[in-house]
Amino acid sequence: MQSVYLKFLPIVMAIFALIASLITLLLWSENGFMSKAAAWEVVENAIITLMGEYPEKPTTITGRVIQLFLLVFGTLAFGTIVGKISSLFVAHALSQEKVVKNFNDHIIICNWNNKAPTIIHQLLEANKHHLRDIVIISASVIEDLDDLESQRNVYFIQADPTHHVTLEKFQASQAKAIILLADEETEGPDEKNTLIALAIKHLEQIPNRQKDIHVIGELVNLDRRRHLKEAGVDEVISARDYSSGIIAQSAVFKNMSMVYQQLLTYSDCSNEFYYITPEQYPGYLLGKTFTELSTWISNDLGSQEENPLILIGIKRGNGEILLNPKQSHFQRLAAEDSLIVMAYNQPM
Repeated sequence: MQSVYLKFLPIVMAIFALIASLITLLLWSENGFMSKAAAWEVVENAIITLMGEYPEKPTTITGRVIQLFLLVFGTLAFGTIVGKISSLFVAHALSQEKVVKNFNDHIIICNWNNKAPTIIHQLLEANKHHLRDIVIISASVIEDLDDLESQRNVYFIQADPTHHVTLEKFQASQAKAIILLADEETEGPDEKNTLIALAIKHLEQIPNRQKDIHVIGELVNLDRRRHLKEAGVDEVISARDYSSGIIAQSAVFKNMSMVYQQLLTYSDCSNEFYYITPEQYPGYLLGKTFTELSTWISNDLGSQEENPLILIGIKRGNGEILLNPKQSHFQRLAAEDSLIVMAYNQPM
């Protein structure tokens, strides 16, 4: 930036030298050197002329020609200088923006609402042992970032997430997950998320790109659930759905809401649900019953003092979730099944 200013400095000095010479010539032609008052009046008129105005005409023909030249030259010169300086400042401001790198295995959050800061903090807590970039893309300016802007692996991008180019620019096809928050500033937040989901699914059709981008969408209008699913959203989440169930269970079982609060909060002092995927558990577990798997968890992993584990369910290869399954619903562990455990930290 400094080298650009130095390169531009001789041009500015030459312009001011020429202007000074013309004003000196105007002082001579108008007898401005006779008194301070006369000199000041000539200089004042010259400055007014350079600003694009036309004050009183000089008394001599030479003075009038010089004044006319100052009017034309001043308009062009100062316009050029202002334009150059403005462009330099804009370029400097752009160069100060947070450097955006090539992302991979990151999490993208599209849109912004009052849930976003909590979600980001939870993601940071969940990934503190394995730093993962979080990219927030919002068409509107995001305010009140608090401490989030200082997080080195959190990136705020002002762009339209409904555009294919925006998603492609920030490697959406390489993301671990994409979260579509409800944009409460728009009239149709569900409709906007549908457009974003369609743009994401378009990326899956591009050759040599990831074919299964995991998309989680926040739902506002329950009637729009099918629209989001058909647009390609893998998990449609409505706070109203969960709150209704928690309220009902809390009415039947006192303080049940506190159980859900702990399970939905990432921290070193609370339990959360985790998957143990097929590549993480030993192959000899294949064919085991749920009871046998529970025994293995208790004996081999559950005894960890700092991170005890409890087996609570199975995720089948087709995505079906079985919590504490009956024997008639789950017979034996298959090759594509994952174990669902409750623990303090990610196991294994």
